[in-house]
Amino acid sequence: MRNILFTVVLFLAAFNIQAQTKADTIPAHLQNLRLPDFKLLLTDSSTSFYTEQLSKKKTTVLMSFSPDCDHCKNQTKELIENIQKLKSVQIVMATTYPFEMMKQFYIDYQISTYKNIIMGRDVLYFFPKYYRNHYLPLITIYNKNGELIHYFDGGVPTAKLIELATK
Repeated sequence: MRNILFTVVLFLAAFNIQAQTKADTIPAHLQNLRLPDFKLLLTDSSTSFYTEQLSKKKTTVLMSFSPDCDHCKNQTKELIENIQKLKSVQIVMATTYPFEMMKQFYIDYQISTYKNIIMGRDVLYFFPKYYRNHYLPLITIYNKNGELIHYFDGGVPTAKLIELATK
């Protein structure tokens, strides 16, 4: 009897852990919501970028990141290494961290050479409040209609990102 009870408890614990770590679930507060309005301060420190400036003909990947986060650095490196596979996707990278840190990240990863990547500082701290993520990088994928189709709290394997964003 104890073995059966132990097996049931172990099964439920494993199921609960699996449910909690499933990366591709859209939180309830974001379901059925469209691409939100946001404002970013671009790396020139004077130009603002707004949601309405995004192309309505392309899939949009939003990435909230920290310039000193190793996972964010790895995710960015992999995105850049696969940029040709993502050339039809617009990528928006936003951070709430200090402007100088963002600017150095922009320089270190030569973001200016990638025409489909927009990087800016989330000066209004919109992304953390709106998405309520727990980990970085936060990656969301919106289709051409502005509908949220995937949400990854803590990054996503680049192959999966490419597969989902280029459908």
